[in-house]
Amino acid sequence: MQKAIKQNRSRWRSAALCALLLLSWTGLLKAQEPQLSVKAPSSVPAGQTFEVVYTINVKGSKSFQAPSFEGLDLLYGPYQSQSRSFQFVNGRQSQSFSLSFTYGLQAQKEGTVNVGAASIIVDGKTYQSKPFTINVTQGYPGNPAQAGAASTPTASPRTQDNAEHADRQSRHSLPPEVSDQDLFITVHPDKKNPYIGEQVILNYRIYTSVPVEQFVVNKTPSNKGFWVEELEVDPQSQNQEVIDGRNYVYADIRRVALFAQNEGLHTVEPMEVEALAQVAVQRQRTNSIWDLFDDPFFATMQTVKKELKTPSLSINARPLPEEGRPLSFDGLVGDFDIDFDCDLQSIKTNEAATFRFTVSGQGNIEMIHAPQIMFPPDFEVYEPKISYSKSNNAEGVGGKAVFEYIVVPRHPGIYKIDAFSYSFFNPSTGKYEEKNIHEVVLNVEAGKNTAMAASGGLDTRTGSDIEYIKPRVDKWHPAGKNFLFSPAFWVCMGTELLLFGLGLFLFRQHARNKADIAGIKNRKAAKEAKRCLKKASTLLKENKKEDFFIEISQALWGFLSNKFNIPPASLSMDTVRDELHRRQVADELTARFIQTLEHCEFERFSPQTLKDDGMKRMYEEAYEIIYKITGAIR
Repeated sequence: MQKAIKQNRSRWRSAALCALLLLSWTGLLKAQEPQLSVKAPSSVPAGQTFEVVYTINVKGSKSFQAPSFEGLDLLYGPYQSQSRSFQFVNGRQSQSFSLSFTYGLQAQKEGTVNVGAASIIVDGKTYQSKPFTINVTQGYPGNPAQAGAASTPTASPRTQDNAEHADRQSRHSLPPEVSDQDLFITVHPDKKNPYIGEQVILNYRIYTSVPVEQFVVNKTPSNKGFWVEELEVDPQSQNQEVIDGRNYVYADIRRVALFAQNEGLHTVEPMEVEALAQVAVQRQRTNSIWDLFDDPFFATMQTVKKELKTPSLSINARPLPEEGRPLSFDGLVGDFDIDFDCDLQSIKTNEAATFRFTVSGQGNIEMIHAPQIMFPPDFEVYEPKISYSKSNNAEGVGGKAVFEYIVVPRHPGIYKIDAFSYSFFNPSTGKYEEKNIHEVVLNVEAGKNTAMAASGGLDTRTGSDIEYIKPRVDKWHPAGKNFLFSPAFWVCMGTELLLFGLGLFLFRQHARNKADIAGIKNRKAAKEAKRCLKKASTLLKENKKEDFFIEISQALWGFLSNKFNIPPASLSMDTVRDELHRRQVADELTARFIQTLEHCEFERFSPQTLKDDGMKRMYEEAYEIIYKITGAIR
């Protein structure tokens, strides 16, 4: 019986403890209900500076929106400050949090000013403060401090409140500021006089002697006249540097590689950054007890917004030298290694063989073009498969481009791949470098599907080199008539001669087309642009903005380069306009093509991301203009 009573007591104790815990958690949750409060004076003299403070009592708030303060002058703010407190009383722990936004205001005219509600978002929900009214009374004719000293000791309670508020305000911290020596950003190029197409690395760096909460890049330079590639940077990596005897902490916030597209002086526009810095509040000395708290230990910190901007930068792009320029040079600038893989032990008819041409090194690999390899006419050659492997690290842009050719020989024999050259300009040495690929001799053996006559073997049915004769001869003419010199004979002979002449003509035409490099690039211009647009369509579905605009830009510039046989390094907006005018393309269509190019370049380096429908319109715009230009210059 006693055991049962003890068990019941234990159960009641457990239930009571759970109830107490539930009540305490309920009270805690209730205390943490978001609430946006406002603190402001009910009455102020005209011309007197006063403060309005909005406070939210929970963490995770964002998108604070203040009212318009119509009828009041905004002197400073908002200044953000936050506080936390912990209490442990009689075994119970409690904590509180507050985030405040302070505005300094001033009223110039007497009357009543209605201030609307402020709003803030917490966990996806919007909370508002209460609107309030301020009564603006007649201002003091002289110094507010003197007017306060002359006030009667029998002031009303409201007047006393105003005096206390003015006294608190006199002790309040002055509006903090961040000077250009405390926080600034710089930009440094690794070279200012590069060659056209040479890589220039710009390093953007932020220097600070005060704590910085965060920074946001509001505007990046458009960098007209440059091909731009973003490089890797770690803004969390910080170092120290002494400048003019002052110690700074710095971090690299952005690094880009620029490739000048044409010669002359180019201007790199400023980059704009918005930073939030923590600054200690400086108090005014009032010769009162509050001066005891001027010790830095009791100093409070406020968040101050600082607008930063880099200085403009000039880069002078030099033309490539004419001396020593090889005939095979196609505008590639950098330091590269070239390899042609054709080490085949054996090759057989009707079987595919692969040849790889590889260019790797430092430079803009987007400018690497396919070599002009002349395969034998008896080889069936497919369009090369091009793969780019790009690495944008802190040292710059580099990587590898591989052109993979698949060929199928149709007849056995000894064949030659003519020697060819591939060249580039090396800015580190200031000279052109040319790689000569020697002539390649291939021994094509007969495959399984090669006819016996072509291989010179014996006929297995006769055991000799005489082809087997059918025992029955097909009748080509009516019985009793001779086929020789008959009308049917002459028709067959004429048909054979006609087919032979047509085949000879087509063979020579094919050989001329192979030798016409410019013609080949012209005919393949639309096909290559279509390939880039197809890849861009895939990137559009995957929502990869940067890669999408790279393919659109390559489709537009590559189309012009191949269509007009212009080296990519010589392409510019003026070149495009002159060439289309020379081809008698309508001015309206020319202007639209240039507008499409500029739109693509702008969207590619814009800090704001286009929505899916905007990227789709960019794709359709590029497809349509390439189609119309192709039809206009045929």
